[in-house]
Amino acid sequence: MNQDASTDASTRSARAFAAIRWIALFAVIAATVGGAFAYWRYSELYPSTENAYVSTNIVRVSAEVSGPVIQVYVHTDEKVETGDPLFDIDPTLYDAQLRGARAQFDAAAAAAGTAADALKAAASKLEEKRTALEDALATYRKAKDAQSDGEAPSADLTNAEKAWLDALQAYKDADDEFAKAQDKALTVTTPTVQLRGAAAQLQKTTHDRVKTHVTAPADGWLSNVTLRAGATVQAGTPLFAIIEANRWWVDANFKETDLARIKVGQKAKIRLDMYPDITFDGAVESISAGSGAIFSVLPPENATGNWVKVAQRFPVRIQITNPPKESDRPLRVGASASVSIDTTQDGK
Repeated sequence: MNQDASTDASTRSARAFAAIRWIALFAVIAATVGGAFAYWRYSELYPSTENAYVSTNIVRVSAEVSGPVIQVYVHTDEKVETGDPLFDIDPTLYDAQLRGARAQFDAAAAAAGTAADALKAAASKLEEKRTALEDALATYRKAKDAQSDGEAPSADLTNAEKAWLDALQAYKDADDEFAKAQDKALTVTTPTVQLRGAAAQLQKTTHDRVKTHVTAPADGWLSNVTLRAGATVQAGTPLFAIIEANRWWVDANFKETDLARIKVGQKAKIRLDMYPDITFDGAVESISAGSGAIFSVLPPENATGNWVKVAQRFPVRIQITNPPKESDRPLRVGASASVSIDTTQDGK
């Protein structure tokens, strides 16, 4: 009898253990299925990609006039602001052209008599502001030469830079006034027609003379500055670049299967490999109408017998809405990023 009781207890224990194993197996299967569904649903609502890179506007710097370079004020990775002097071109030939244009204008103004009074006054002011601009640049050049590499800008350099920017703005205002004076109505005669032509030529040669001083077209950091004094530059030829500092975004390449829910205006989270402890806020700015492969040098040709279907990626531009303010954590073009978009919102 004791043996039968022991056998029954063993059987019940084995059955209970088997039941527990089945329950555990079902629980694992349910957890796996539930986890897979939750992951799929989360991936659908919050599509993400690590195929993303930081970008900003890059301005290619070139001269508007040709000639040999006589001085370079900047170097690679230096921060500049709009209007800062970058380099100078030898002005000798442009001075000669300006003297010739001024002589022709004076002769035309004398022939036109009192009809030329307004243009003569505007031309005198333009030349006055151009001369003041040259003086301001000479002061800036002297302060820049006295500045040691790596030093913080001295008070003399800061003041000279401000004086240069003020003089540059004053010249631009005088140039606008001279242009408006040319547009005023004049009685059409041979002298007044010649006066208009001489005034236009004077404005052009003055502009060319001023443009021998090449200035920064935007705020940002200089890149690939290899230009040196003695080199000859051609008008319109890119020489180096300015990486703009006032607007940043991420170009994220999402699979085409993720695009159905992505809309312009939706919020995004951005993490950079260079700053893994910081999460940046972003917003979808635009979605490309073409895949990245379409714009490659050699776009894919799928009309072949060994074609394999591959999910394409489309660039999605995401503006960084809270770029770092700390100077020790600057954003850099081309930095790798990871992006996740909240598609539960409607966007714009």
